[in-house]
Amino acid sequence: MYPGNEINSKIVQAKKLFENLYGKSPRLVANISPASLIFMGDHTHYNEGVLISTCIDRYWIFIINKRNDSQVNLISTESRDIVTFSISASENGTKDFYQLLRGLIKILFDEGHLKYGFDCVLSSNIPECFGLGSLASYQVGFVNTLMKVFRFEFDNKTALEYVRKNELNLIGKISNIAHHYTIMFGKEKKIFFLDLKTLEYKILPWPDNNFSLVICDTIERNENRLQICNERIDECAIGVKGLRLYIWGIKNLRDVGLDFLLKHYHMLPKLIFNRVLFNVNERLRVDKAFNFLKNKSIKEFSALIIKSHLDLIHNYDIGFENCNFIVEESIKIKGVACSKMISCTPRNSSFHIVENSDLEHFTNTVKNLFKAKYQKQLITHVVKLSGGIKKISLKELSSVIQ
Repeated sequence: MYPGNEINSKIVQAKKLFENLYGKSPRLVANISPASLIFMGDHTHYNEGVLISTCIDRYWIFIINKRNDSQVNLISTESRDIVTFSISASENGTKDFYQLLRGLIKILFDEGHLKYGFDCVLSSNIPECFGLGSLASYQVGFVNTLMKVFRFEFDNKTALEYVRKNELNLIGKISNIAHHYTIMFGKEKKIFFLDLKTLEYKILPWPDNNFSLVICDTIERNENRLQICNERIDECAIGVKGLRLYIWGIKNLRDVGLDFLLKHYHMLPKLIFNRVLFNVNERLRVDKAFNFLKNKSIKEFSALIIKSHLDLIHNYDIGFENCNFIVEESIKIKGVACSKMISCTPRNSSFHIVENSDLEHFTNTVKNLFKAKYQKQLITHVVKLSGGIKKISLKELSSVIQ
């Protein structure tokens, strides 16, 4: 039914668990929600930046059916523990697996949309290393499924506003709207370009089908990621305040041009200047990358991704030794077009654009290099571009189980 036996088996598992617990129903709704990956523009999103991203063929699965009372039942195929509460008391201060879903339920209830409870089974095959790309999929997929179950009278963009509000409440300013839009509106095997100032987006083809994506996961946890990202946000805000002394009306770094910044470099502390410089340069890189993608120039697009990675390390001071090692060694390997760290992930990870004919050579080589350097195993995931959220019809659910 869907590419890959793993996701099909997850759908089967979720459907069987739902029917065992709550019985069969012609009213239930099933969705799969993809993970998202940002190629460029990360860390410009809190300054109305521009970003390039895509959907990946790793998913959250939701199967939901409306109840006739106010009770909510949530269960994951992984834990098999049912969490039960009323729609009017979804938040209980518990920081558990369902905290983000509890927050969304509260928002929908407070806004007057959610008036009945529901039964929900969920499952996923998204690796933790996708970070915000997985958290966004988790929430956008959940809200979108509820929209179909209850036929809420609001549109997809309003749904994403609720997701954004929820993330700001629970994970803070690192919340990235680009992930939300990519997952909701992304198209099959396409690149997604989003302007956060206007929220206008464009869809572009993947430039060369001879190349695929590989994710490298060191498994090493990055416990300070939120603190580091929030520090960079604050540093950029200081830069904006400083530059406002010279141009009145600067709202954020989207209003700052490179020439103006370079003329006033002496008016900012070096650390603050470097943070602002990254942000301004990254925006310019994304604009160039967009044009290269339109011309299907994967070589030039990939070169900008490498520059983006290096600028994150040198001017934005976000980088981790083992992740940097992987990127530096990867770009020397035959068939690798580019490599870059994945931002704001709980595990130090990177993505790589690799020629299909060299995929096996690349994964074996990079694993061996990592093991020789750190005496640890490196996990690799060869992934494909996917589309945005998809509803699974009852007919498809029946066929996949058979």
